[in-house]
Amino acid sequence: MKKMFLLALCLCSFWCLSATAFTHSFVQGHIHVVVHDSMYHDSATCFSMSNLTYTVTIDSSYTNDSVQFVDTTSGSLVFGRFVNTAGTSPWIFTTSQGMGWGDFSIPVGGGYLHSNSVPIKVTTPLDTLRYITFDDSIWVSPCLYGRVSGDIYIDNNSNCVFDAGDVGINEYSINIIDTLFGSIPYIDCSTGLMSAGYGYFPYSSPVQKSWMTNYSVSLPSWFSFIFPMSSCYTGPYTFTTLPQTNVDFPLQCSANVDVQCYALSADRVRLHTPFFVHPYVTNIGCDTVSGTMTMIKDSRITYSASLSSFPADTVRGDTLIWIYSHLSNVSSGAYWNSFFSDVYFTPDTTLVAGDTLCFQVYTNIPSADINPANNGYAICLPVRYSYDPNSKSAMPAAVDAAGTLPAGTHTLTYTINFQNTGTDAAYDVKIIDTLDSHLDPQSLKILGTSAHMIPKWLTPNIVEFDFNNIMLPDSNTNEPGSHGQVRFSIDIKPGVAAGTAINNTGYIYFDINPAVVTNTQHNVTSSPFAVPVVSPVLRMKIYPNPTTDQLVIENAGTGDLTVLNMNGVVLLSQPTTGDKTVLDISRLPSGIYLLKATNVNTSSVTKFTKY
Repeated sequence: MKKMFLLALCLCSFWCLSATAFTHSFVQGHIHVVVHDSMYHDSATCFSMSNLTYTVTIDSSYTNDSVQFVDTTSGSLVFGRFVNTAGTSPWIFTTSQGMGWGDFSIPVGGGYLHSNSVPIKVTTPLDTLRYITFDDSIWVSPCLYGRVSGDIYIDNNSNCVFDAGDVGINEYSINIIDTLFGSIPYIDCSTGLMSAGYGYFPYSSPVQKSWMTNYSVSLPSWFSFIFPMSSCYTGPYTFTTLPQTNVDFPLQCSANVDVQCYALSADRVRLHTPFFVHPYVTNIGCDTVSGTMTMIKDSRITYSASLSSFPADTVRGDTLIWIYSHLSNVSSGAYWNSFFSDVYFTPDTTLVAGDTLCFQVYTNIPSADINPANNGYAICLPVRYSYDPNSKSAMPAAVDAAGTLPAGTHTLTYTINFQNTGTDAAYDVKIIDTLDSHLDPQSLKILGTSAHMIPKWLTPNIVEFDFNNIMLPDSNTNEPGSHGQVRFSIDIKPGVAAGTAINNTGYIYFDINPAVVTNTQHNVTSSPFAVPVVSPVLRMKIYPNPTTDQLVIENAGTGDLTVLNMNGVVLLSQPTTGDKTVLDISRLPSGIYLLKATNVNTSSVTKFTKY
């Protein structure tokens, strides 16, 4: 049974108080029930309620005779259990119920009285309160509304005005909070509608006037994870009157184009058990990009297109290729603008515990990409027997058993793996992470998720990741599909001393079950952290990328070119002079490599892919 709730109506122009009462009687055998229904509505506050008083009489009763009110939908108790301790006959008792939802029965001596007597409020032009079964109605007057409206946009020219060249963002969940009571006295019931998902509409939210003595307007917290507020923003806005127009939210983009490639997976593979790998491409910038995503899989696993979500467009042996288009934060409206696939693999029976399966994922590098080094990723998964699937890990990897970070580390990347090992699908999954005090919350960036997820801040250092309606299957029903993951990066605060411990633990909630607690990821700083000094970087250009036999390098200056594999092993070395150098890579096997250019003044490292 749901608890008492409040509803506000949008078709309103004046207000008054309305109240009435109804009585219904039921008899089944020696059980007599009288239901008295008091209904009330105040259109000034848009508050509606109904109270049901049940008077139950049992003609032939006895000591310790009992009655319980049960929701016949869920089987749970509604009011609890009533006991005739005095042995009175006839036995008469009374109980009350606030506004709720459900069907109820009163089991006594094997007989049942079904009363389906819970009221609901329906939003109609007549603004009617009614019962599902009793059909009791109360006619009420409309509620009073005003509006708060404005634009949410990327202020590309930083002039604090939504004009030509700026980009509008559709959003229909503006926070309008009563600053005195903390309530949200409005319904977002008549904002603009998008036509086939295209076009921009300013937000326009109705607000209950009579509640408003002081209220604030702000954006949902998930905006802060991808769109920083511009210097023009002076909110949150606070008002005492309605209506309010031009309540605008100018935003920034973190970069024009920054294409990143990564692969999510459980942190290991179980013997003889199919599993998913989730390769994806993300553009955290505002300019739109298109291209291809390529995965080179381990030869000891079998790819199934029919069991994969978004199967590859092209398959060439162990190489899988996807085509993506129009990736940008503005076009998608959030950090989950990734193009990704759920790739279904089956391990060969020849694998044994201790083996390792390796994958490479990469994307073509747009010419305007500000960080080409993150356009590829290599992942290796150990093959094991049973393990704890709910875990937390950090990169870079520690250099010793004490968790010591490599010298110069100033950013940690955390990955939280989870798996539904219950007996039914998990409708919702929630992860709560309390950040160590030596980490900077404002630097947190979402790098990838295995499913649609909405982040929010609970406090300045506690972040929540909500996988609403994920419908995560249980491991007995679908083991490969029972896994999930979220990955994010965060900076260590400046000035943290060497030897400082940084601990982090994740709390994973499957529906309403108690938290599953991950391991505590323990790291120790190896040197005092300071804001890194950025050396000048070569404006080197390489093409074609990917390539098959030759790589052309421009603007490398006079110095040396070095090709390394992803483990840092030097494979080729060649001096460079002039504006253009051609590097022969025809003898290298297919994969992702690092190209390092050094000269007297500076150096530069980028990635390239060999087909």
